[in-house]
Parts: sequence; C-alpha cells; structure tokens
Amino acid sequence: MRKPGFFVGWIISALLMYVLFYLFHGILTNDLLRISIPRPVFLTVAGIVYLLLAFGMSVLIDASFFKKEIKNTYTRAFIAGPLTGIFLYAVALIVGVSFAAQFTMINMLVDVSWQIFEQTVGIAFIAFVKVITFNPNEVEL
Repeated sequence: MRKPGFFVGWIISALLMYVLFYLFHGILTNDLLRISIPRPVFLTVAGIVYLLLAFGMSVLIDASFFKKEIKNTYTRAFIAGPLTGIFLYAVALIVGVSFAAQFTMINMLVDVSWQIFEQTVGIAFIAFVKVITFNPNEVEL
C-alpha cells in the first residue's frame, strides 16, 4: 500500500507540471491560441495526462531496479526527469502534437529543453516529498 507521502508528491507534482505547462504554452508562447480543439477539452485532457505522468514518475523513482543501481533519491530524480522529458517530447513529436506554426530546429530545441525542465522539476518535487516523508537523513546527492 502506498503511503500518504506518495500521494502528496504525486498530486502536487502533477499540479506543478500542469502550471509550468500552462505558463509556457499559455502565457509565454501563446501556443494555446493555436489549438484546433476546444480549449477546455484540451486543458482537461492535459490535466489527466499530467496526473498519469506524475503517477508514473512517482512509481519510477521507487522502482526496485532503479533503487538497486542508484541509491540516492535525488540522483534518481535528476536522471529520470530529463529522460522522461525527452521521452514525452519524442512521443509528442511522433504523434504530431505541436503548437509551432513552422517546424524549425530552434522550436524543437526550445520545446525539448522546456519538456526536460518541466519533468525534472516535477520528479524533483516527488523526490523532495519522498525524502522528507520517508528518509529525512538523505541529503547528499
């Protein structure tokens, strides 16, 4: 059974990544103005995706194969975050989810960099909650 810290890290991480997503795509770049489906539908689906993503990241950071190789929770987070961001960007790229009117290498680099940042912040928060909840003595990277 999962402990309360798991749920706190999962839910708040999902909210944090969703807020970062909205800041970047909704405010900084105005990408959300270019979506072809109704905005409330898109934002609802995005919220569900971030809940699933944060759940997966919460499970990943505790995966036994990962813990066996890398003992420190923060180190696992700073490895899994960028990898998750790259994976998520690659899936979006393959499926064709893009806000850019023209696809350029600059757009791609900015988008993948933001995705890496966003997922790293999310999983770092999960790691932080996990450490302060379950192992407050773990402070070194």
